[in-house]
Amino acid sequence: MRGGPASGPAVPSHERIEQETIEIVRRLIRRPVALGPDSELMADLGFDSLQVLELVGELEDHFNIAVPLNGLTHIRTVSQIAAEVARLVNAPEPLA
Repeated sequence: MRGGPASGPAVPSHERIEQETIEIVRRLIRRPVALGPDSELMADLGFDSLQVLELVGELEDHFNIAVPLNGLTHIRTVSQIAAEVARLVNAPEPLA
């Protein structure tokens, strides 16, 4: 169960989510490269499809979210993945 805006702990800011996402990406990079919000996962950081799935799993665990894989086709940069995480973190929980 996620802590949404109306329940539990405070929702992290977009800046905090982006910084934490960058730290998670940094742990998964397998080659020495410069990393920033505009870095492209595949083109700049050398991620392959398995690393992208590993990143998704790490983000899901860290932020306690479920990332729909079919919604990631447009995501290329670290800032885009952080924006998607922020959207999911801030999304209201579905009613049971």
